[in-house]
Amino acid sequence: MKADFKTKNKKNESDFLYRKSWDEFLESLKNFFGKKLNIFSFSLVMLLIFIAIFAPLLSPHQFDQVNPLNALAPPSLEHFMGTDTTGRDIFSRVLHGTTTSLSLALTTIIFGLVTGVTLGAISGYFVGIVDEIIMRIVDVFMSIPGVILALAMVAILGPSPIYLVLALSIRRIIQFARVTRGVVLSIKELDYISACHALGMSHIRIVFLHILPNCIGPIIVLSTVLIGNVILMESTLSFLGLGIQEPTPSWGTMIAKGNEFLTFAPWVSVSPGIFLFLTMIAFNLLGDGVRDHLDPKDKVST
Repeated sequence: MKADFKTKNKKNESDFLYRKSWDEFLESLKNFFGKKLNIFSFSLVMLLIFIAIFAPLLSPHQFDQVNPLNALAPPSLEHFMGTDTTGRDIFSRVLHGTTTSLSLALTTIIFGLVTGVTLGAISGYFVGIVDEIIMRIVDVFMSIPGVILALAMVAILGPSPIYLVLALSIRRIIQFARVTRGVVLSIKELDYISACHALGMSHIRIVFLHILPNCIGPIIVLSTVLIGNVILMESTLSFLGLGIQEPTPSWGTMIAKGNEFLTFAPWVSVSPGIFLFLTMIAFNLLGDGVRDHLDPKDKVST
């Protein structure tokens, strides 16, 4: 009877904690979406993700369908955003460019996050010679402007998508490593980490089960902001001819192709430029909203 009572009591306690956690999560979401700017940025990001996923279904034409007889045609019912120099439908290419930009950005962020967080956690937890080696390497790369570093790597390795992700990831790895190291240095001095050491827990268990979960807030904020930054960087490289190559659609390449036609065919550059601008606005505003929401100082002041 006592065993059954204890089991039932533990189950009720577990259910209570689950409901409490779920209620707190819903309350947190309610507070986040209580600001109109957060609703706007989140809705815009969701729209971009929807376009990226369903671009093949939403596109009225094939993105690489060439029609020289219809080159530089102005916007019409058949071609909502006009056509480019080879008669390709700009609207279709812009939609597919969304897929290219977001997929490349997410791949870069995931790779940079996993690598950077791991290095930052190791550096902040073990300190000593390990910390010195990792941080000195980080300092060297931090001294090089991000655009120059990416340009140099792509110029050396080539404009392949894999090398492009690698070139864009280097800067992200450094940023994630620095943020993670700073948070780990503050967390590892807390009492509950000392208790973990006293219980004989392994370093791996302490880092991955008790320290890194408390770093999620800053990492989420940094990831959200960096997505827009990576998309802009990729468009910059494509604009310079070192990014995504034709015929794969890229906003940067499309903007560059229409530069010489701005006076009489501005739609060639303006259309992808608008999408790039909206994407940057969406992710930057969402990142700011997430940062303000997760900032404990902001919560105390309110």
